[in-house]
Amino acid sequence: MNKFKKISAILILVILIAAICLFAGCDDGRAQSAEASLDFDGLGSAPTAEAAAKATHIDKSRLTLSDTISTDKAVLDSIKYILVTSNQNLIDCDFFAAASYGSGVATINGGTIVGAMDTRDVRVYDNGEYWYDAYGLIVDAYSLKKGKRGKVNSAVSSVISSALNYAKRAYSPDGETFYVSNKGGTSKSTITLFPSYNAVTYNRPKSQKQTLEQFNKYTYSRDSYKSYTTDNYDNDLPILSGSLKYDETNGIYTLEFDVNCENNTLELSVADMLSNSAIKKFVYAKKHLIIEIWECGLIKNYINSNVWKAEMILNISGSSDNFYEQRFTYDKSKLVEMNIPQELKDKMKET
Repeated sequence: MNKFKKISAILILVILIAAICLFAGCDDGRAQSAEASLDFDGLGSAPTAEAAAKATHIDKSRLTLSDTISTDKAVLDSIKYILVTSNQNLIDCDFFAAASYGSGVATINGGTIVGAMDTRDVRVYDNGEYWYDAYGLIVDAYSLKKGKRGKVNSAVSSVISSALNYAKRAYSPDGETFYVSNKGGTSKSTITLFPSYNAVTYNRPKSQKQTLEQFNKYTYSRDSYKSYTTDNYDNDLPILSGSLKYDETNGIYTLEFDVNCENNTLELSVADMLSNSAIKKFVYAKKHLIIEIWECGLIKNYINSNVWKAEMILNISGSSDNFYEQRFTYDKSKLVEMNIPQELKDKMKET
């Protein structure tokens, strides 16, 4: 295969990975980027009394708890009930802020080429006003032959970085009109500056105007762009097995479970992947979630580990193992690092 065809093959993988955006934890000796810290702006702290009062509280009488992983239908139905309730509470609440990080590795053709990536994002919703800032950086790429790690040539590395590194920003002043930009530039400092709004520089033309309906489609949102999950739990057996624990001292439910990857529970995520013309077949091999929910019904923490496999054009196959953690707060008074200047919001509207 000549250099051009090699680069084309890598580019296809890169486009696939870019569509996925979030990767999983890697322990492969790659150069580590700055460790993500989500211990700021009250993330993970208990909801305010006002936020808790408005939310639909979890009805303990409807629950069957289990300290161990179980396939008991009563346990799985209890997990589903909490998921649906807490997701709707996030949609209905007046204010929330969330920050997340992801990291991971993807391989093609049995691991002959490996790429690793880190991602970050922040979300802030305040009575109709919405801000979203997300970016990802390729942090390592190498070839692997007979168990030996080698370098990816500079031309291929350049293609990987230019195509995979991404920055996305969205702003809505009223929850009806959205301004979306994918024109950001990233560098090594982007990850270390997280969660600063100065982490990414944006070039003009910088944003596209969208309606609420268009933005929901753009984000593949099932119910609302405010949701913390687009997974479809309103079907038969959306959860294969799981545990449901309750910390009475702190008032926290911990849900740990495996999502059914063979029915339509993940249909929107799969549709998102298949919208890329380079992907001919895409399946989730595994999706494992650990979610903490306050007893008032608001989400505290969301941890997503998943594995996917894909078949692409030119007979290329790929897979990835992904990790993502997101923490929430409902206390506007604690926001410091995630406060967005009005002048930056105004610039987003300059289409």
